[in-house]
Amino acid sequence: MPLLPPLLARRSTASGRRDCATKTAAVAIAFGAVAALAIGGPANAADNETPDGFYSSKQPYIAPTDADIAAYSPAPDGYEPLATESVARHGSRGLSSFKYDALLHLLANTAQAENGFLTPEIGAEFIANLEGITAANVENGYGMLTRQGELQHEAIGQRASERNAKLFDATDGRIVAQTSGEPRATESGESFLAGFGADDVELEPRPELLYFHKVENPDGTDKAEGSPERESADAYDEYIDKQTDDGGTIAAAMDYIEDLPRSVEVADELLSGIFTPEFIASIGADEEHTWFNTVDGTEDGEIVCAPGADAAADPDACGDPEKSIESPVDAAMTLYNLYIIAVDMAEENVAPHEFDFAQYFEGRETDAEWFAYLLDAEDFYEKGPSLTGQTETFDVAQPLLDDFFAAIDERVAGGDVAATFRLGHAETIVPFAALLRLPGSTVAAPDDTEPSSADHVYDYENNPWRGAEVTPMAANVQWDVVARAGVDPATGIDYTPLVRMLYNERETAFADGCRPIADGSNWVKVTELKRCLNGEKTEENPLIGDAAPTGALAAVGGVPGAIALLVVKRRRTTQE
Repeated sequence: MPLLPPLLARRSTASGRRDCATKTAAVAIAFGAVAALAIGGPANAADNETPDGFYSSKQPYIAPTDADIAAYSPAPDGYEPLATESVARHGSRGLSSFKYDALLHLLANTAQAENGFLTPEIGAEFIANLEGITAANVENGYGMLTRQGELQHEAIGQRASERNAKLFDATDGRIVAQTSGEPRATESGESFLAGFGADDVELEPRPELLYFHKVENPDGTDKAEGSPERESADAYDEYIDKQTDDGGTIAAAMDYIEDLPRSVEVADELLSGIFTPEFIASIGADEEHTWFNTVDGTEDGEIVCAPGADAAADPDACGDPEKSIESPVDAAMTLYNLYIIAVDMAEENVAPHEFDFAQYFEGRETDAEWFAYLLDAEDFYEKGPSLTGQTETFDVAQPLLDDFFAAIDERVAGGDVAATFRLGHAETIVPFAALLRLPGSTVAAPDDTEPSSADHVYDYENNPWRGAEVTPMAANVQWDVVARAGVDPATGIDYTPLVRMLYNERETAFADGCRPIADGSNWVKVTELKRCLNGEKTEENPLIGDAAPTGALAAVGGVPGAIALLVVKRRRTTQE
């Protein structure tokens, strides 16, 4: 029989459990893959408005309002805090590497040599902006957290501490903090812990859990051959390679979207404020007007590094030679990528390396929205809900969900870990959001290899997915767990813990099909969550107290028979 929840069993037993909990934390979580998941239906919480600026996934974090926090639901009577856990994307960062700025440096040099700028003054200012953002990234470190990113996670940590004050007042539970191993994720974790007031907690690298989308880990090692994590990463890579190659649905969809007349029109509108019509028309027309991210701009040129950078200390200051500008749309998208990262570098945008890319989008909000759509489409297809009937893009996040449940199970069984904080990336959050069917991540696109209209592809008119809302900088999913001492007379066993979710610190209902403890509540029994998210069978009624029905509904966990039958069909395979 499980121990009482440690919060309720008192501190006298906590020290005796530490060694056991430490050993348990070292055990690898068995890999689970969802074989089938229906994507569809409305979001289960009100979607936020798309933030002004249309920054796609580079949207700076929007902190919750006092009203958001005041709206958090209290635990039902008799339940006390047991644990809290989260996963978050790193905070605002600079450019991930020397690429967008590098490519525009090459294009600008050609434009200057050919009098391709509208005026010499516009050209000089454009080049000065490029030099400014490059210098700022050299000083801060390519791919590293900006001061804005530090402040985001410090504030999130502080709010998490305030929200969980009662938990840590009542127990001496331990805090575990984990990182993908990528420096910006680790920096984010350090900032979060500082805000939480737990500076002494050491961050544990767990790339197999928080960098699941790649075979190669951030430290340069590969996931172990034959391991569930390696098999998952290989399966994901294989799926994306197949889908983005000739004949793949994602390739067909992206070709259709990028070839739309609107893409060309918007690119021309943006570039026409900087370059002459003749120069815009020349982009991609020949080798002299096609630029690869190399020293001389040719496809086979040497790798180029940012001026003034120490490549040994900052390898990301050297660019990927496969990146290129081969059309006006490429050029405009490259400029858009500098515009959206600039909002994450406010603290670094100071003399002697100032820059202003917002000026190029003033009065062009619809153009910015279109570029956000183009960027969102790629992330949606390769990381998010993706295609109807296919789950490969978010199956890779299943071990993370298993880890959330394992943390709760270990705590209930007597473990001393009261809080688990995980720091990862957009590639962590986006598939996790799709797996949980969070607001905005509920609708897949048609699996159509020959799209001929917007109805056949991901489109803003037919799909709620927005990078700015699903995965802004510092995006996070937090679960709060409460428990109650004693035996539930309805089951004859210990009361089942309840879970409440915050998505970007706004209380958010779990997915449709996850029945809360009462109408209007966002608290859900752990057994019910395991049923609706992982397909585990349970006969426990999901309701509590006076809300619990009797008879036929109770016999199938409070879910009408037809719905229960559909849920059971969602199978889950496990490799131990």
